[in-house]
Amino acid sequence: MGLLAIPGLGPVVAAGWLASTAAVAAGGAVAGGVVGALVDAGENREHAHVYSEAVRRGATLVSVRVPDSEEPRVRAILDGYRPIDPTARAADYRREGWSGTFDPAAPAYRPSEGEIERIRRDWAA
Repeated sequence: MGLLAIPGLGPVVAAGWLASTAAVAAGGAVAGGVVGALVDAGENREHAHVYSEAVRRGATLVSVRVPDSEEPRVRAILDGYRPIDPTARAADYRREGWSGTFDPAAPAYRPSEGEIERIRRDWAA
């Protein structure tokens, strides 16, 4: 586990394969270390931007690399923690003015009233 400085996110605590990939990608990836690491790992580019924006806004990103035989068990565990739907989250962010692309140069995030209400709603579910 270590502390990484990722463009647009600042210092983040990270561990495992994604942290290693993001640390390398952060040095040269145009879209930022997390976007590059996720895309390199096979994630849809649009979803990678949404996940990176979510982290910028205070969310936690959990990514696990497991053998194919373990995928159903691990997915069931992770699904128990209400993962976001990246398509729905992108729509929420766009309604708030997000361009759809993670911007590593974006200013510090301050949640809107709509965002605060959505977070409350998500946690009440």
